[in-house]
This record gives sequence, C-alpha cells and structure tokens, in this order.
Amino acid sequence: MDKAAYLQRKKELEESIVSYKREEFCFKCFRLQKNCLCHLIKSFETRTHFVLLMHPMEAKKEKMGTGRLSIACLKNSSMITGIDFTEDLQVNALIADPHNYCVVLYPGENALNISSDDVAPLKTVQHNNLRLVVFLIDGTWPCAKKMMKLSRNIHSLPRVSFTAHHESLFAIKEQPAEFCLSTLESIHFFLSECERRELEVLNSAQDNMIEVFKEMINFQIECALNPSLSSYRVSSGGYSKKEERTRSKKWGSNRIVFKG
Repeated sequence: MDKAAYLQRKKELEESIVSYKREEFCFKCFRLQKNCLCHLIKSFETRTHFVLLMHPMEAKKEKMGTGRLSIACLKNSSMITGIDFTEDLQVNALIADPHNYCVVLYPGENALNISSDDVAPLKTVQHNNLRLVVFLIDGTWPCAKKMMKLSRNIHSLPRVSFTAHHESLFAIKEQPAEFCLSTLESIHFFLSECERRELEVLNSAQDNMIEVFKEMINFQIECALNPSLSSYRVSSGGYSKKEERTRSKKWGSNRIVFKG
C-alpha cells in the first residue's frame, strides 16, 4: 500500500469512528446530570448534626444508595468514608469536642428509643447548648455490623433508636428484616420523631426527603423494566414486586445487629 492509499484509509477509519461525549455528572446527588434529582431537593437546617460513616463500597459502587441523597438534603451534615473508624482523626475530633454530645443511630438493648423513651437526656443536651451529633453507619446491614464491631470509638457511644411504623419504601431493594430502613428513611423517621418530641422545629421540612426518595425509586423501577438497559432481568420480566419475593431466612435480628 502506497502512502496516499494509506492516508486515505486512515482518514476513512477516523471518520467511521463514533465519538462519544462523556456524560456530565452531578456531584451533589451523585447521579448523571440527565437523571439529577437536585431540582426536587429542598435542603433544610436541623439542630442535629448528622455524620454518615460510609462504607467504601457504598461510596464508590452503589448507585442506589441513599446516603449521598441524604447529605444533599441536610445542610447540617457531613460524610466520612471508611470501615474501621477507631483511629479516624475526623471522627475522634468530633467525639472529643466538648461542645458536642455524640451518639450513634443504631439498634441496641440499651439504646434510647426516641419514639417511646423519656427524651429528657437529649433535651438537657440542648439546654446545655451542646450540639447533638448523630453518627449513622451507611452500608449494607452486614457491612454496617462489621463497621460497628471494628470501630471501637463508635460502638462505645450511647445509642439512639426508634420504632418504625412501616416497612421500608425501598421497593427496588430487599431489606433483610421488617425493621430495616434505608439511611434516608432512618434519618427522616428520626427527625420526625424529634419534631414530635420537641427536639427539632422543622415544620415537616424533612418530608421532602421522602418525596425525592420516591422519585428515585420510580426512576429505578422504570430502568429495571426497560429491556434496552443492563438493569433489565429477563427472568423476572425486569422487576419483581416486593410482595412477590421471599425474604431470605438466613437473616435474623441476632445476625443483623452488632450488640457490642
């Protein structure tokens, strides 16, 4: 092949290559710009400071995680990634700060149930002008159990919990037990109980979290039902309803929660 023929062939090959433009990404709700939910989000202030301790797998791979969506909704929140937070400088600084009163939102026999227990200790915290800092473990329940077990500084903190009145709305994702809620749902319910117990004044601003959450779920279901997308599963016709599934029997409360 002479040089002229070679250059002509090279030109034809270059013209035949389809140029794909990198899709823009939203770093607030952590979704592709075309699927961004930020126009629905109405961020709001809380007295409580929420700190999400996010498992690296959740941070890097999980596309349906609700942790980042929660951060986008909560003005008074932050996120720290890791597995064992025992020596984490940011976490230990928050715990050591004398202006903070740190707890972890996690089930436990000695947890203060904000739905039914006396919340006077938390009101005393506010009366003393201390900032209530609530740590949440953001990962799958097995990962969260491991994170709690390894993070000695976290599992030694006082625990707070609640009694949920409904199962998780996360229809696209299976929860291991009836009491298991997603991170976003847990924060929403906790704040609703705080408002009911006069620990927060929100005027139901937290309900926007659920509105955005439902939009995310509807989008995920639409994707699951679309045969042209990789999320489609032929065996289930793309998506199986929650009531049609059988919850795995391997899970029980003893296996899900770290008792410490």
